[in-house]
Amino acid sequence: MSIVSKWRQGIRLVVVASLLAVASGVGTAAEDATQVAKETKSDIPKIADEPKTVDPATLMPDKLAKKVTVDFSQSSLREVLNWLREKQGMSVLVDDTALSELGVLIDEPISDRLQDAPIYLLLDRLRALGLFWYFEDDIVHVTSAEKAEEHMTTVPYEVGDLLQAGYTADDLIDVIEGCIAPETWEAVGGPSVLSVLGDVMFIRQTDDVQRKVQGLLAALRKHARRTFVLDPAQHVQMRQRMKENVSLDLVDMPLVAAVEQLSKNAQIDIRLDEAALREEHVRPREPVTLKLTDRKLETVLQALVANLDLTWTLRDGVVWITSRDVAESQSKTAVFDVRDLCRDKSESDALLDALMSQTGAEAWDELGGPGSMRFPQPGTLVVSNRESVLADVLELLETYRAALRASRPRAQKTVDPQEVITVYYRLHANVASDLMSLLPQLVEPQTWKGRGRADAPGEILIAASLPEVSDRPLRRAGKSDKQGEAGVQTLVESRAVLIVTQTRAAHDEIAKVIGRVQSGDATGAAASGGFGGGGGFGGGGMGGFGGAYLSVPETIEPNMGPQGRTNSSNRR
Repeated sequence: MSIVSKWRQGIRLVVVASLLAVASGVGTAAEDATQVAKETKSDIPKIADEPKTVDPATLMPDKLAKKVTVDFSQSSLREVLNWLREKQGMSVLVDDTALSELGVLIDEPISDRLQDAPIYLLLDRLRALGLFWYFEDDIVHVTSAEKAEEHMTTVPYEVGDLLQAGYTADDLIDVIEGCIAPETWEAVGGPSVLSVLGDVMFIRQTDDVQRKVQGLLAALRKHARRTFVLDPAQHVQMRQRMKENVSLDLVDMPLVAAVEQLSKNAQIDIRLDEAALREEHVRPREPVTLKLTDRKLETVLQALVANLDLTWTLRDGVVWITSRDVAESQSKTAVFDVRDLCRDKSESDALLDALMSQTGAEAWDELGGPGSMRFPQPGTLVVSNRESVLADVLELLETYRAALRASRPRAQKTVDPQEVITVYYRLHANVASDLMSLLPQLVEPQTWKGRGRADAPGEILIAASLPEVSDRPLRRAGKSDKQGEAGVQTLVESRAVLIVTQTRAAHDEIAKVIGRVQSGDATGAAASGGFGGGGGFGGGGMGGFGGAYLSVPETIEPNMGPQGRTNSSNRR
């Protein structure tokens, strides 16, 4: 059953319960429901809005995290590299062989700029030329993607605090291998290795992936409504700008000029991904016509390039107009705080199913898609997919939250722990005989009848019950099990029933005593539930997905208790 169906069924049950309460003359049902709603909502965790991202600059060497303002309009690769060496004091090594194999010249034209932004973004944007970089021994190495992927290091990560916080080593391994470069790990035939020894996780990976792992671990330690893993802080502002209204009035204007005008109007860095446009056979001077007034920037952007079968994406501190294939190939990872929506594994599974079905099952790895979704622990959701899907996930979560807030929780019948009920305990005859005299001594002795306590609720009787008959095979002495049976022995165990009248609270204790007598202190026979209020017999709560804040109530047979005991109400 989908999560939405569970909601609807839960809401229907709320309505039915209210009608039944009115029909039975319970005049305070509405007041009870309101009170329950207040109490329940006060218990729902408050979800923070910050942090919105783990900024890569916080994980970079100081020289690369330094913010600068520089303009490389109509420059070359050589000028950029010399600026890093001479103006920023960096050691830069260029893999000339890799450049030659890529067909990239040292004087390759480059046009870029940074406005109070970290230097590493400039290096990341070299990917437009097919160039990648890694940092080792205080040296920036510029090379090809293939050579960068061959450069792997082993990094230890102290994860004791995460283990202490409730994550297990298996949880951490699963979420890292499932959401960070999933195709690169040894488990699926890749070159990268992850192992855990005590509180330390050892990971052999590329420089780029190591930073993503660092970002994910940081986000698991502190996350909010949606916390991107390793996403530039500049993107936070850009996402906000995307929601602001702009106007655009163009008639047959070249695409490059239209983008420049929109960038100026919106005060946001928007650029053409010229390599992707060449692949799509779209010219930068392709004429575009568009007139929109006071519309969200994201809407205007999409309308501007819709007829060219292009889209936009956030990457390296820039809004890029690019091809759909390029945009869909770039996945991002985010951690979502969903403690208000799920509290245990069953609720997490229900939420997972709902999100996957509502965002399109084909988008997820379970059906061969590119995205992955993991719950390293209930209340913490990690999603890896393209940014548009992450936006859909956030929107769905907010919709679910709004539905829960708007729903009227059902009133739960209050269970009185002092209500007197009669319970039948079927036990071995000898055990029942001993307990008949022991229970009044072990469980609330002052509440049993006798010795001047005629008004006490407790009373205990014993009755014979049908014996249990079972057959046990006999084997020949000195022979193995494979050498045949000598015959069958019939075993008859006598049984008796203790008929106990007591308060619900006392029955909780009685169940524990019986469990300890039968099994010792290792296991309580009635550990899974009792007879009193709260989590005891007849108790109920408010839940979320699959059994939390809005759940279908569990069916409780009023005349059956644990261990096959039969209960009957006996109010006095």
